[in-house]
Amino acid sequence: MNIPAPKKEELSNYYQSYLGYLTEQNLLDALNSQSNVTSKFISGLTEEQANYAYAPGKWSIKEVIGHLCDTERILVYRALRIARKDLTPIEGFDENWYITNSNYSSRSLSGIFKEWQAIRLATQAFFSNIDASMAEYSGTANSTPVTVKALLYFIIVHERHHLKVLQERYLNS
Repeated sequence: MNIPAPKKEELSNYYQSYLGYLTEQNLLDALNSQSNVTSKFISGLTEEQANYAYAPGKWSIKEVIGHLCDTERILVYRALRIARKDLTPIEGFDENWYITNSNYSSRSLSGIFKEWQAIRLATQAFFSNIDASMAEYSGTANSTPVTVKALLYFIIVHERHHLKVLQERYLNS
């Protein structure tokens, strides 16, 4: 199955700000290869590293990985609703509120990693069964028009963005 990358004009301004993170044309291939990259990255961290935040008020590495879990779940939920032609507008969410009200900082890295793996397997299963027409379906999320394939695109580029931040600001300091 091939889900082509969205064209720039198909993306909101916010999603367009992440265009530099995607070079692949097939989003499913990108999602699958990214799974290996992220798994290798997370499994290479120590618990001590995972508790690190590079500045006061910044999330720890565990919280960033937890944020990836929360965001992927929400984006797949949005994609499910839109793929099923549910045209009810979908509300946004406050990522900082979610982290504040999570327990990612007190959990083990291995537990968060297992959760990320389970979410990713479910994401791969869902998008592997989207047909070409469903990928083009459009709905409204966070008061913005969005397609199913744009949501998959954002799952990929959002994670790449955060892995880059982790490597540059957390692990190279």
